[in-house]
Amino acid sequence: FGARWKNAKALFGQVYGWERPLYFGSDGDPALTFGKPPWFDQVGREVAQAHHHAALFDQSTFGKIRVEGADAERFLNRVCANDMTRVPGRAIYTAMLNDRGGFESDLTALRLSDEAYRLYVGTAAIKRDLVWLRNHLEAKERVKLFDETEDYAVLALMGPTASSIVRTVGADWIAALGYFCHAEDVIAGVPVRAVRLSYVGEAGWEMTCRKEDALRLYDVLYEAGAHPSGLYAQTSMRIEKRYLAMGHDLDADVTPLEAGVDFAINWSKPFIG
Repeated sequence: FGARWKNAKALFGQVYGWERPLYFGSDGDPALTFGKPPWFDQVGREVAQAHHHAALFDQSTFGKIRVEGADAERFLNRVCANDMTRVPGRAIYTAMLNDRGGFESDLTALRLSDEAYRLYVGTAAIKRDLVWLRNHLEAKERVKLFDETEDYAVLALMGPTASSIVRTVGADWIAALGYFCHAEDVIAGVPVRAVRLSYVGEAGWEMTCRKEDALRLYDVLYEAGAHPSGLYAQTSMRIEKRYLAMGHDLDADVTPLEAGVDFAINWSKPFIG
């Protein structure tokens, strides 16, 4: 999306080696200050875009780990605290815990088929989570792990007019999705997997497509009325809604009970932690 972000005068920041738009409408590097930052009002406008209309958040840098094989469900049920025995088409929020019950990772998993899941993990957690998963594979488990992070782009379409936008672009199938459900179909000829959930609190969908199709998807949604909002707006909104982030609110010494996300634990099965 780099060309589109530059056209929107993005101010970029570095996150784990990725350049991400922090906010838009920038006139250059902001002056450093201990007072109200010069980007305060612009970020406020981007938050308002998501609150009152529809915003597009670039979440492409989130890690995407494919877990595949005949024992994928059994394996993930052992390393994840939540119940991973869901039908294909469901999304699951869960934690991977250490032996003390602290967070090693929090993630969202999409069950793609009987033998495949895609895990969406934090941008800075990809390598760490892959190592954690590989280290907990048992000798005879039929499971393969793939890092698909750089193969796919993710656009989050969020806000009260998001529903009318997907209908405008002929994607009624997205509007029909229930919460924490996902499906794959096309938008303007682009194959898209959409899941109904939100990291910013407004209603909408996170849409994953092949990276080579990302500009087409962005242009179609932008022309239908959605406008970009940056990382600062996303962070502001997720804090306001009490959505948690590894390295900020969660770490290896914080348990799901202490973090208030015990709803994502299934106590009826054994799991690490």
